[in-house]
Amino acid sequence: MNDTIAALATPSAPAALAVIRVSGPQSREITDCLLREPVSWLPQKAWHRELWDGEQRLDDAVLLYWQEPRSYTGEEMVEISCHGNPLLVDRILAAYFSRGARAALPGEFTQRAFLHGKLDLTQAEAIADLIHAGSLRGLAAAQEMKEGRLGRKLAEARTTLLELVAHAEAYLDFPEEDIHPEVGERMLCRIDQLRNELLGLAGTAPTGRLLREGVVVVLVGCPNVGKSSLFNAILRQNRAIVSPHPGTTRDTIESLCQIHGFPIRLVDTAGHRPAEHPVEAEGIRRAEEALRFADIVVHVSTAPEPPEASPFPPPSALSHQRLLLVANKSDLGIHPERRSQLCVSTVTGQGLPELDRRIYQEIAALAPEATAGSAVNARQEAALRRAVAALERACDAFRTGLACEIWCLELRTALQAVAEVLGAVTTEEILDEIFRQFCIGK
Repeated sequence: MNDTIAALATPSAPAALAVIRVSGPQSREITDCLLREPVSWLPQKAWHRELWDGEQRLDDAVLLYWQEPRSYTGEEMVEISCHGNPLLVDRILAAYFSRGARAALPGEFTQRAFLHGKLDLTQAEAIADLIHAGSLRGLAAAQEMKEGRLGRKLAEARTTLLELVAHAEAYLDFPEEDIHPEVGERMLCRIDQLRNELLGLAGTAPTGRLLREGVVVVLVGCPNVGKSSLFNAILRQNRAIVSPHPGTTRDTIESLCQIHGFPIRLVDTAGHRPAEHPVEAEGIRRAEEALRFADIVVHVSTAPEPPEASPFPPPSALSHQRLLLVANKSDLGIHPERRSQLCVSTVTGQGLPELDRRIYQEIAALAPEATAGSAVNARQEAALRRAVAALERACDAFRTGLACEIWCLELRTALQAVAEVLGAVTTEEILDEIFRQFCIGK
C-alpha cells in the first residue's frame, strides 16, 4: 500500500459533476503538479482551482483534502470534483497516471480502509451491499451492518471465546488442578449460550439471500387465466403483452419490483397445456424450469370457473417453494367454491392490495428473520456454522470427560471461525475475492 491509486468514484456517464478519488502517499504531491496556483492543503478544506497537464488546461475543479488517518482509506487522500464529461475525467486520470499514480482495482479504496483498521470485514462487505441494494429493506439491512451491528455482536463473541480459551489453557498448564464442578457448569453454560447466539446469526442467511438476490415469484396457470394482466398489475406497469387469445405468452418474462420493501423478481410464464406448436412447447418447458427455481409460486386461475377447471401444480412439482392460490377475473363473477380463495381483478383492482400482503406473508414464512434487519451473507454463514459445530464438539468433549486438550482445541477452532468473519484472521485470497465484487472507485 505504498503506491498511490486513483479512480472515478461516480458513474462513468455524462453528468453535472464527477468525483475522482486519489489515495496514497503521493496524493498531494501529484495534485500539486497539476496546479498553477498552490494550495495550503488544510484538512477537510475545499479549494477551487484549475487543473493543468503541462500547457493543456484540463478543467476547473474543487479539491478536498483528507489527512491520514481521518480519510476513508486511512491514508492521505484527495477528492476532485470536476465537470461530469467522461472525456474530461479520462484526461484528468491520465494526468495522474502519467505522474506515478495507478488505476485503482475494484474495491481497493475499501480494502485499504479495512487494512488500516477503519472498519472490520463485515462493515466492508456491507458497503458493497449498500451500493447494490435494490430494495428499501435491503438498504436498511446494509446500513445496519455498515454501522457495525454484526461486528459488535461478533466482537463480543470473540471476547467470550478468548476468555474461555484462557481458562482452558490455564487448566492445561496446571493438570493437577481439577475443574470444580460448579466452574465447569458455568463454562458449559457460556459455551452453550454462545453457540445459540451464533446459530441465530447464521440463521439470518436466508434473509440475506432474499435481500441481495431478490425473492423469485413465479406466476403459473392455464392459458388465458390472466397471468400477464396480473403480472402487469403487480408491477404497476404494462410490461407483458396482454391478449384475449390463449397462448400469447411463449417465453418467461422477468421484471423487478418491490413489495413491502422487499426486492421481487417477478416471472410470468407460458400457460400450461398440451403444446400445439414447438415454440409453445419450449415456452412450457421454460415455465417448468422457472417453477423449479421459484421461492414463491402464485398459481392463477379464473374466479368464475370451478377449481377443477384449472388444477394447480401437483405437490411433486414443488419442493421448497411456497404456494399461493389466486383466482383472477373476479369482476366477471366468483364461483361459489372460490369464495374462500383470494379473488382479484386486474380490471377493477379488487384484491390486489391483499395479494401484496399475502406475498409478503409468504416471504416472512420463507425467512422468519426477514423483519429483523440482520442479514449475513454466504461467506459469513459458512464461518458461523463452523464455529457452532466446533462449540458443539467442545460441549460434547467436556461432558464426556475427554482430555482438556480436546475441547480447548475446539474452542480455538470456533475462535478462528469468528475471527474470519470479522477479518481479524483471513487470507489474501479471501480478501481479493471479497473486494473484487466492489465497483471501481469504492
